[in-house]
Amino acid sequence: MATRARRVAAAALVVSVMTVFAGGCSLLNGGGADNAAPPPGHTGINVGILATVDDAPVKLAQAKGYFAEQGLNANIRVYPSVNQTMPALQSGEIDVALMNYVSYFQAQAAKTLDAKVVSDAYQGTPDSLALLAKPDSGIRTPKDLAGKKVSVHAKGNIVELLIKAVLQDNGVDPNSVSYLEVKFPQIPAAVANGQLDAGVDLEPYITQAEQQYGLQPTFKIVAGATDNIPLSGYIATSKFITAHADAVAAFQKAMVKAQKAATDRTAISSVLPDLTGVDKQTSSLLKLGQYPTSVDATRLQRVVTLMKTYGYLQQSMDVSGLVVPTPTS
Repeated sequence: MATRARRVAAAALVVSVMTVFAGGCSLLNGGGADNAAPPPGHTGINVGILATVDDAPVKLAQAKGYFAEQGLNANIRVYPSVNQTMPALQSGEIDVALMNYVSYFQAQAAKTLDAKVVSDAYQGTPDSLALLAKPDSGIRTPKDLAGKKVSVHAKGNIVELLIKAVLQDNGVDPNSVSYLEVKFPQIPAAVANGQLDAGVDLEPYITQAEQQYGLQPTFKIVAGATDNIPLSGYIATSKFITAHADAVAAFQKAMVKAQKAATDRTAISSVLPDLTGVDKQTSSLLKLGQYPTSVDATRLQRVVTLMKTYGYLQQSMDVSGLVVPTPTS
């Protein structure tokens, strides 16, 4: 009997060890609660974001349980740029993706993407996007950019549109500037080492550029015709919206609550370190834009108008048909 008991105990130990080992493998491979099956009564939804302040409300919604309140089990995946989120959205790897509006409207016009805006994400202010340069660069006005190398996060995106709009409005040929693709986190170092003459960045990289490299903001690129410009939103394919209307509505409701909560600097600072890598002390210094709480087609139409004006679209489009209204309750 004693021998049999020892065998049973040993078998139990082996099963226990195998269970722990399997769980450990899952964690090492990026698994965990987010990748687990949704709890009973909850719907799984995969959300693709970038490691920028635009997406902080998504992390806030996850941390504060806003998704869970709406019956969603949100799996948040962080991607390096829209060049990765768009294919992931098209393939069904993710259900909702953050996308800058210029890239989105271009994809819609080219018919390479059939998707709609389900939630607004981020709105620019004069300090939320900055054109950074060395103090001795001589770059003070738009005319100083002629012949210079300037970063864009990705070719043809909203950053490039903002630069070209400011240049053209100030009598500078937008094509007189060399545009280089450099991701937001790498821009400060690229300017500091001379790879770039100037770079357009957002937080937390603006503050890091000032603190670590002594770079300084130059002239404003979110001003005049581009003041308070909508920068990015959360997009879902028309196929997903039709098949999962309840999940989309639940996501929208959770994001309204999260966007409202993001106006509290203490709340937003609680998720920025994990999302962007910035420390808590620095997160309180960041110059943030605005987090709209509803999708307004009239506001988004401004982006289309700018794109048409500066040659990013050959024809205008009616944004009202590309927006999923935010539920009122």
